[in-house]
Amino acid sequence: MIKLKALTYLSIFSMYCGTMFFGQQTTQYTQYVYNYFAFNPALAGSQDCFNFKIGARQQWLGLEGKPETAFASFQTRLKFNKTRINRTNHGIGAYIESDVVGYYSKTTLNLAYAYHFPVARDVTASVGVFAGLQQFKLDASKIVANNYNDPLLGASKSAFLLPYITPGIFLKHDDWFAGLAIRQIVRNKWQKVIGDQARNRFHWSVVGGKRFKLGEFNVVPSAMIKWAKTTNPALDLNVLLEISKQFEVGLSWRNQDAIAAMAKVKFARYFTLGYAFDFTTSKLRVGSANTHELIIGISACDHNRNSTYICPVFE
Repeated sequence: MIKLKALTYLSIFSMYCGTMFFGQQTTQYTQYVYNYFAFNPALAGSQDCFNFKIGARQQWLGLEGKPETAFASFQTRLKFNKTRINRTNHGIGAYIESDVVGYYSKTTLNLAYAYHFPVARDVTASVGVFAGLQQFKLDASKIVANNYNDPLLGASKSAFLLPYITPGIFLKHDDWFAGLAIRQIVRNKWQKVIGDQARNRFHWSVVGGKRFKLGEFNVVPSAMIKWAKTTNPALDLNVLLEISKQFEVGLSWRNQDAIAAMAKVKFARYFTLGYAFDFTTSKLRVGSANTHELIIGISACDHNRNSTYICPVFE
């Protein structure tokens, strides 16, 4: 019989994913504005410089088998000797992510390409695609059991799911943005790890936001809606207060789980640090009330030389 520890892992995994077979299967970030490239490949090459980010999210701190996510990404614009008078651009990038829940883990590696083109005087559209692979693993060494001959237990298992494809589209202005992406549109099966009925599902995400002037400051409300088949939509509402071009604070609310506080600071010309603290509002608050998320960005664009505010998701 599997001990309570193993059952706890299963419970957390089920709650985190919605349902194991048909629910939410992708990661989430409180700072989705600062890390929107994780959701939408159309952002690749949005700025005329190299951008690199790393980050980690420790969810439901204190619970055994808690979700732990880490990522690294880079993106840049392709430059050609020929001057492009039609204001079109090409961008490339890469995104790698590790997501561990109990004794299950997923590692995703994506390469990105995006094409940017003007649709109005101050509005630019871009279309992009992530293409890569995903490794799905079951680590049996983490399972503690009274009966090691239990037929439910077996050796560690691993499967590569490919191709892993995510298309996206994005519209941007200096003062507003909107995007749509569909993650994992190839419905790869997980039968080597879980069973024949488990497979990837479409995960839709829609984001939008706008900057408003408020006295000496700027306010940027935004929203992200995520949903997958057979699950209730997940809604994230964020409000950021841009105190200066170097510092901003914000609040976030997630309809299924938490409220959060955020802060972001730019320093040393090329660096950005973002932090979010989530306070759990779901029933899991009995066992854990804290989630921490940290993101560090390095950009070849000099913050001190940028005299105007840019689209929030590019920073």
